[in-house]
Amino acid sequence: THVDSVEHLKGPRTAEAYAAIKVADEQVRQVWQEVKRDYPEGATLLVVSDHGFTPVERLILPNVPLRDAGLLKVIDGKPAGGTVRIVAEGGAALVYVLDKTGRDAAIRRVGRMLGELEGVAKVIGPGELHEHGIAEPSEDPHAPDIVLFAREGYSFDETATGSASSVPRRDLRGTHGHDEALPCMSATFIASGRGIKPGVRLGEIRNTDVAPTVAKLLGLTLNGAEGKILSSALAD
Repeated sequence: THVDSVEHLKGPRTAEAYAAIKVADEQVRQVWQEVKRDYPEGATLLVVSDHGFTPVERLILPNVPLRDAGLLKVIDGKPAGGTVRIVAEGGAALVYVLDKTGRDAAIRRVGRMLGELEGVAKVIGPGELHEHGIAEPSEDPHAPDIVLFAREGYSFDETATGSASSVPRRDLRGTHGHDEALPCMSATFIASGRGIKPGVRLGEIRNTDVAPTVAKLLGLTLNGAEGKILSSALAD
């Protein structure tokens, strides 16, 4: 979206970010006005987001120490082989250990090494991934072996050149993907219209609660949903 792009390029809580939010707010107003005109008694509006944002001051380059340890092959400055691969996702990095020999020991070694890098806040290893909504490798062949979370102000990058494992930011000024427990990663949920009780403050909810609540408003049952219906927000 426009807001997401601006906050990546200019950073959250900047003049440019607030201007983009104002534009989005006006677009929501226009849509809501048209919907209420067409369905005066049957319209419900939900405004949701999937993540928060944090400013970026520095980048973490885990491929540099992996290269220096002989765990990553680099050709022309780009990862091209080796026993460990990194997928950078903003405030998180997915670590895949490809070495099938002594795999458990290799995962522990890589986790310890990367956990010591500047800017790394947390290392999530086997047996802990479910706590963050991620499948274990034994359940999903695409699941990572380790997940790294960055501290606020840091973002992961897949650069494999140079000697430093942490460098000043480049064009990126804002990102997301950090530990979901950080307040800056909280998302938005606003509901209004048919079936919604006015003036209710829900406090913190989970993203997985949104779908069961929408199903309830539509008179449907969402079997197997992990979230719960936000009953306190619904009109009797």
